[in-house]
Amino acid sequence: MALRLGWFSSGRDRAAEELFRVIDSGIKDGTIDAEFSFCFSNRGEGESEASDSFLRTVRQAGVPVVTYSSAGFKPEIRASGKTDPSIMEQWRLDYDREVMAALNGLTADLIVLAGYMLIVGPEMCERYTMINLHPALPGGPTGTWQQVIEEILESGARRTGAMMHLVTPELDRGPAISYFSFPVSGGFDEIRRSGAARELPLILATVTEFAKGHLSVKDGRVYAGDQILAAGFDLTDKVEEWLRENGSAHA
Repeated sequence: MALRLGWFSSGRDRAAEELFRVIDSGIKDGTIDAEFSFCFSNRGEGESEASDSFLRTVRQAGVPVVTYSSAGFKPEIRASGKTDPSIMEQWRLDYDREVMAALNGLTADLIVLAGYMLIVGPEMCERYTMINLHPALPGGPTGTWQQVIEEILESGARRTGAMMHLVTPELDRGPAISYFSFPVSGGFDEIRRSGAARELPLILATVTEFAKGHLSVKDGRVYAGDQILAAGFDLTDKVEEWLRENGSAHA
């Protein structure tokens, strides 16, 4: 039976659109034994040119789309939450409940967060099996990709990368599933360009392994076969091979 995928994305940039395309292409060419159950975005129509383009791409692929604008949800309370963590925590809980209600009746074996720019609260983590693409190595910086790159540059780190991890209430600290690394060179834009290009094969390889049944999640733990995955798979070599085979234009 094909793996039923849910997809969460804010669709805020071209990279988010490319991540969706690479999985959709893999499904359509038979590389990935899966099907999209739905795609959810926290941006509605007309909020930005980038997210509108993303939503058009998803619909053209024949995938059901559900949107619920986070920007339009209790904006005054959310603004207050920027200076009061307890208010923000409640806002996230309320918003997640609305999202779960909007998704009622839609089922997925695995939900992938790929460019989803909101923190997922504990109730949603308990409801769904979710994995997240995070632009840092296991144990590395948390936060948005902008924050991660800034911290990498400030720390003088020699390598960075990205990982797929299980989503838990602890931000960006769920068990690592897979990752790649590359040497830090150049400035902010170069690090982002290099990382974004490599995210495509990482997410492709990871979702493929779930579709094959080689990876699974049970009781909040990631399994490789019948063994608990103690540390994420280092897919750096596979990622670099994919880049070579698909042309340097992506890197």
